Amino acid sequence: MNEQIIITIQELLKGRGRNNDFDSANEKRIKLVRHSGVIKDDSVIGKDYFGLSVYELYRSNYPKFLEWQCEQNEEKMKNVDYIVSFIGEEQCLCRFAGVYRNYGTQHKTQCGGMFYDLREVEGFEILKNQVVIDWGKAALSWMQNWTTEKDVVRIDQVAVNEGVPYFTRYEDVLLSYSQLKQVVVDKEWKTRLEACNCVYVITDKSNGRQYVGVTYKGLKAGMKGGILSRWTEYAETGHGEDVTLKKLCQDNPNYAENFQWSILETLPLSVIPKVAIDIETRWKDKLLTKVWGYNNN
Repeated sequence: MNEQIIITIQELLKGRGRNNDFDSANEKRIKLVRHSGVIKDDSVIGKDYFGLSVYELYRSNYPKFLEWQCEQNEEKMKNVDYIVSFIGEEQCLCRFAGVYRNYGTQHKTQCGGMFYDLREVEGFEILKNQVVIDWGKAALSWMQNWTTEKDVVRIDQVAVNEGVPYFTRYEDVLLSYSQLKQVVVDKEWKTRLEACNCVYVITDKSNGRQYVGVTYKGLKAGMKGGILSRWTEYAETGHGEDVTLKKLCQDNPNYAENFQWSILETLPLSVIPKVAIDIETRWKDKLLTKVWGYNNN
């Protein structure tokens, strides 16, 4: 797996309370399906859609796509309770189309396949059409086991659910103050922010000035370390007791709305304070935040 990728489609879809039945499903009875190519003339919708790309069908006529998808190879669908569908795009990339429950066979089709009663599962609407994965080199293998991990390479629609973005990678974190207040209480974000420390930067969008900070265990009495502890303080106050930021917020109670939080470098939970501070200092020097920014030391 690419070291820059920190989440797989398996981690994103299952075990997160999106759908309880899917969360508890036997992973051996779940298949990943990649749809690509064009509609064949002997398919269940071939008479009217022969030659149309699956991508175009999915985009232009979702009900017909669902009908087309219900025709499957009987041998491959043995002992399958769920299929997780993707639409093939350029190279080995494909886009998440939904999770579908198999309620059994209905009838044979003219091409020798079987028409299945496949119904879309609720709970994944927020991810549909947005999540793009790397199917891998085995692109010709259009149906694979759920346990074959697939990396999420991007999530196109970033801000969702009342402004709370999806967590993809630490390098992608870019939060407004309103978003920060929401992510520190969000289940998925909390798990990620508790998993490591970091050097972070707070940027004042009104003037471009920046403040560089760092998190590490023992930073403050009673704190367990991790990004979450420190950023929760910022969410509560807007300034986290940093001298310069605090003065700005005291002069204008709404000033924190100008700030945005991002991560410059992740650090392990066990990072030694001196090492963390040295790395923080290096970033202050790189960004000149002691000269042009809000860092006082």
